[in-house]
Amino acid sequence: MRKLFAATAAAAVLAAPIRASSDPATLDYALAADVDTLDPHWGYDAVSLFIVDQVYETLIGFKGESLDDYEPRLATVVPSLENGFLSKDGLTYAFPLRLGAKFHDGSALSAEDVKYSLMRFLLLDRDGGPSNLLLYGLLGVRKTDALPPDQIFDRADKAVSIEGGALVLRLKKPFAPLLGILANFAHVVSKGYVEANGGWDGRKDSWVKHRNPSKEASSLYARANGTGPFQLESWDRDRKKIILVRNDSYWRKPAALSRVNLTIIADSRERRRRLAAGELDAAFVERRYLDQFEGLPGVVATDGLPALEAQNTFLFNFNIAAKDNAWLGTGKLGDGVPPDFFADEDVRKAFAFAFDYDAFIKEGYRSKAVQAHGPIPAALFGYNPKQKPWPFSPYQAEAAFKRAKNGDVWRQGFALSMPYTEGNAERRVACRLMKEGVEKLNAKFHVDCRALAESRLLDEFRARRLPAFVYRWILDYPDPHNAVEPFLHSHGYFASMLGYSNPRADAMIEQAAAEVDPAKRKALYYELQALAIYDAPAVFTADSCNIVVRRAKVQGWLYHPIKPYGNLYEVTKIP
Repeated sequence: MRKLFAATAAAAVLAAPIRASSDPATLDYALAADVDTLDPHWGYDAVSLFIVDQVYETLIGFKGESLDDYEPRLATVVPSLENGFLSKDGLTYAFPLRLGAKFHDGSALSAEDVKYSLMRFLLLDRDGGPSNLLLYGLLGVRKTDALPPDQIFDRADKAVSIEGGALVLRLKKPFAPLLGILANFAHVVSKGYVEANGGWDGRKDSWVKHRNPSKEASSLYARANGTGPFQLESWDRDRKKIILVRNDSYWRKPAALSRVNLTIIADSRERRRRLAAGELDAAFVERRYLDQFEGLPGVVATDGLPALEAQNTFLFNFNIAAKDNAWLGTGKLGDGVPPDFFADEDVRKAFAFAFDYDAFIKEGYRSKAVQAHGPIPAALFGYNPKQKPWPFSPYQAEAAFKRAKNGDVWRQGFALSMPYTEGNAERRVACRLMKEGVEKLNAKFHVDCRALAESRLLDEFRARRLPAFVYRWILDYPDPHNAVEPFLHSHGYFASMLGYSNPRADAMIEQAAAEVDPAKRKALYYELQALAIYDAPAVFTADSCNIVVRRAKVQGWLYHPIKPYGNLYEVTKIP
């Protein structure tokens, strides 16, 4: 989820502080959301993956700001039909390897490390994690428990091989998004380092006990050893601070920055104060508060940048975990909600009608957005601009609530706790507007908006405890498959954890991913976009562009919609 700021009302603000001007090799950067993990094969949130991208590397990367052009990283060639490293049937990809690059502990990258990393990415397969991105294309399954363990390992071992100094991937059927996934995921780790820290040793008879680990049990949760331009010095989880230092043995020219201080600051006012006081070079800034930062001396703002995100979306849980779950209240209508509250389509549609989209765009985005027409962002292939979204209609919301559960919802009312990410102003506004829209309809309706640290929100989501929450989906790769699959496929990131299943959606998503005719692919995504609105597994609110605001002294901040927090390797500071 990958993996920023794609279509969110967010921005990166770069401001040169007084202190930093005397130290052009140090960058102080404030983020708003918490870090979930440092394990590149476990992490699936944008902040964690931003850290991972500075420390680890993938086989290939995006070329500049392109969405569909790639360049080598730990592979020396990007496979294509023209260069012969992609077979004519689209099923075999060969990646010649850049052997000799060094990990941060001084050990040399080997072909065994590369194969092991792809195998670990596939087989770790934690609940709600990123393994699913490649499992289906390479192994033909969506979860590693779909077949006996020996069969799963053998399929992986056959699909991922080393041949003549190249990593070779063999697919079950053509899979259009493959290169985009590899450019953003399956980072290469050191097999010996993982094993030395209690992780999987790479053997067939031991992998199952390392499948689906808890976050803290993962061997790379709080430690790191990559080949990337920066290496981990420390992660202080109490102070919410990560320090990265330059990798002087990097296989490319070492980065200009020698030190990066990353701090989590949830309060936008505190981020602005520290920027103004010269304590920060960079900070996450919500568009709603952008005007507070634009007056800082020497600030340069770039607006209208393409965004790839389903942002500030209301997500509904169809089958809420009931045991010892305080989020349910009493677990019954009236003083709580039952576990199947959102399984009723009239409840979901009532919430969709009750939300004031125009007010949200005006207040949350300073009118720099349009209403979302489903999960596919406007900047992406497959988006249908003529698809009608949900209207704000209190009258239709009331009618839907009266139909829900044979009228019991309207008669008895409910008390719903709805969290959003702490420090995110747009999601706070979204939750408040939903609360106001719903509560105006019936005095027995109550919505409690609660701010949660991102890591806590993700933990509760993965435990299937949240009835509903406000979150976002930052695309993992620039293909419409990754916009619809998380929300609409029964094995998708959100749908699988929240209990949504629609066989028609599953079939269309799989057909579109294997389709080579662009016109046929587009038609399928148009239909999926319409289904996402009609079925309302989530309420999609706004589609906006991104902003990068920086001090002129901070240069080289490359913007890419899939990596909107930036890539620090290119960043320089003029004294």
